[in-house]
Amino acid sequence: MTSDKVKFIKIDESKNMRRFYVLYPVYDTLLDGLYAVISEYGRIGRQGRTFIKLFTDQKSAMIYHERCIATRINHGYKIRP
Repeated sequence: MTSDKVKFIKIDESKNMRRFYVLYPVYDTLLDGLYAVISEYGRIGRQGRTFIKLFTDQKSAMIYHERCIATRINHGYKIRP
């Protein structure tokens, strides 16, 4: 499992774009054999939306988690420390 959440930001003043995206670690849920990938996204300075995706095995959850990171980087988001 991953240990830390990953924070992304994308700011483009010419398009009035100020976005954030937070990807939390893969969680083993209290439900039998389900793993959750939780993400939060929205406009910087506003309350974001939360999305939870459940998987039946850890491998699928980790693949989805890594794909989310790659997608954000490909869309121009920068990882924020």
